[in-house]
Amino acid sequence: MGGIHKGSPTKMKKLKIPKAKLKAYWLAVECVEDVYWKQIQLIEKYISKDTGVKDIELFHGDDGSICGIGNTSRTIKLIHR
Repeated sequence: MGGIHKGSPTKMKKLKIPKAKLKAYWLAVECVEDVYWKQIQLIEKYISKDTGVKDIELFHGDDGSICGIGNTSRTIKLIHR
């Protein structure tokens, strides 16, 4: 495993970042997430309208990527990517 660090990670010096310095970045992340989820909901609405299937939902996998389409009332089988 020849890593560049000598010793265990628990003995390494850890940097401390004041929460105040990160506040603006967290707000930026929240804004991006909000836009993302609104766009996903819009796409789901378009899919529902186009297919005639109510409650279409895009499903996310463990890694966060969209991996399938289904609907909340479970009237269709899951469609995997």
